[in-house]
Amino acid sequence: MSNFNHIPVHFTQSQLIEKDDAHYYQTPSGVIYPSITTMLQKTQSLEKQQSLQDWREQEMAADYIIQEAALIGSETHKLIEDYLNGKEILERSRLLSEAHFNNLLPFVNKINDIHGIELRLYSDKMRLAGTSDCIAKYDGKLSIVDYKTKRSNQREEWLTDHFIQATSYGVMFEELTGIKIEQIVILVSSEKNTRMEFLKNPDDYMDLLEKRINEFYLK
Repeated sequence: MSNFNHIPVHFTQSQLIEKDDAHYYQTPSGVIYPSITTMLQKTQSLEKQQSLQDWREQEMAADYIIQEAALIGSETHKLIEDYLNGKEILERSRLLSEAHFNNLLPFVNKINDIHGIELRLYSDKMRLAGTSDCIAKYDGKLSIVDYKTKRSNQREEWLTDHFIQATSYGVMFEELTGIKIEQIVILVSSEKNTRMEFLKNPDDYMDLLEKRINEFYLK
């Protein structure tokens, strides 16, 4: 079993709720905010929305592919979560989920001094909430670490929304704890048996985050 150092932070987390077929969170004060993923989805560019619609129309198994991808992603996250918590992995997952987990292990092993796993964060300033995969030191820098499972290799320009999402978690975490995040880390495993590591400065995505928030709340 793994042995990672944990340095938990303490604050009252938000609670996930379902509303209007989307993810929302209720804060300890009772205010309800949309998730960052809901906000990003609703402010996608028209070009990206059209591209997704065209794919759905052309791919007969679109619904199955989406559901299967979500399941594989959830199982992979659970395997990583148990590993970081030092739990013995007893449940059997799908072979693809286990393959993604093993593929990401060299990156996951760079994590230490874990402040929280699956923390349900929120921000009264941004009026957003969300659940971060992991907040920890990554190669010595306090980071928002998110894991992604993809069908194919990724290009950096395709991951802008993921960078914005991770940046928002950093803002939420600092607002709740006073601790500043130094880095955002997106770890990607693809079904092509490749793994990719994207390290970014959250300050570089603050303008994009603010722009999308303004678009969402002005609709």
